[in-house]
Amino acid sequence: MDFSLDPFQTEARDALRRYLQSEVAPLVDRHEAEGLPVPRPVIAAMRAYGLLGGLLPEDDGGFGLSMTTYGTLIAEVARVWPSLRSITSTSNLAASVLADAGSPALRAQHLPRILSGEAVASFALSEPNIGSDAANVQTRGEPNAEGWRVDGRKLYISNGPICDVGIVFVRTPLEGGGHGVSCLLFERTMPGYSCSPLQKMGMHSCPLGELLFDGVQIPRANLVGQAGQAFALAKKYLNIGRCVVAFSALGIAEVALEAAVRYARDRVQFGRPIGAFQLVQQMVADMMALVESSRLLCYRSADALDRNAADAQLWCSMAKRHATDAVLRVAELSLQVHGGAGYTSLFPVERYYRDARHLSIAEGTNQIQAMLVAQSALGLSALR
Repeated sequence: MDFSLDPFQTEARDALRRYLQSEVAPLVDRHEAEGLPVPRPVIAAMRAYGLLGGLLPEDDGGFGLSMTTYGTLIAEVARVWPSLRSITSTSNLAASVLADAGSPALRAQHLPRILSGEAVASFALSEPNIGSDAANVQTRGEPNAEGWRVDGRKLYISNGPICDVGIVFVRTPLEGGGHGVSCLLFERTMPGYSCSPLQKMGMHSCPLGELLFDGVQIPRANLVGQAGQAFALAKKYLNIGRCVVAFSALGIAEVALEAAVRYARDRVQFGRPIGAFQLVQQMVADMMALVESSRLLCYRSADALDRNAADAQLWCSMAKRHATDAVLRVAELSLQVHGGAGYTSLFPVERYYRDARHLSIAEGTNQIQAMLVAQSALGLSALR
């Protein structure tokens, strides 16, 4: 099996890398330190490199990239600015749901704005009491003559404070009784909608928020997919999201390893570079193995998605769990190689750790991923 990138993937990666290094990297330290959001022109620039609309069909304004190619680009952005990666991939997630299940009129109205970077989108699923148990969302959508009146709270929503539009998953009644999950598109300007920013540990330039829906009237035309049937839609794209998160972790792990290698070569103690000491070499060797095993699982999961394989969920869960655990260990070891300097903001490794820390929680905690993986082998569910 050939694990090398093909000429198109190599060219796309290298073009993106050149842009990120020359135009984006100089912005990162100041924006992250001051909590400034990624500038809108930088978000819009991602369109030219396939980051906005990469996975969408060309008929919907996308690029029709494979998951393998898109993941390679995601890792490249994560190497330089994880906040930018999060903003663009969250917008992409919402755009993918809209392209998949939205009406032609809804797609025509909103997709061009999202894919151009003119509008930033959010994906509102998590709630104060609902995270991994997404089938039981409590935010309500009550049907009325115009569409749905939405009341409730969504929490830990990436892009929340800066989103112009968003996809929200709500609890709606079913005709035969009971309830289902429906997906609606909302706009920031709708009366009754508001968002409060949340302070967080890392990725300070990708705002996180609590979304409040207080009698927000959402038109019937803004239904995405079938009423009461949106949980399957959420699961489908969470699976892709797990692969994206794994590639994001890979990108951060790569730069953390590279930083440790540079420092170990340059830092001299006892008359020689610290990289010559056996225990430092052991840390570097451990980091290398973690990075490469993450890379293999990332590409294995992307390939499964590209082939629409029956076991794609299994590979995405394994890749997400391993890569996001691995990046924390790699960042920790890189910080250790840097010694006291690594604990300061003089070097970027402390930011690598902070930016990576949420990845083992995002798109389903790693504990949930472990249960999904084990369930595939045992045929026994720990959730019921």
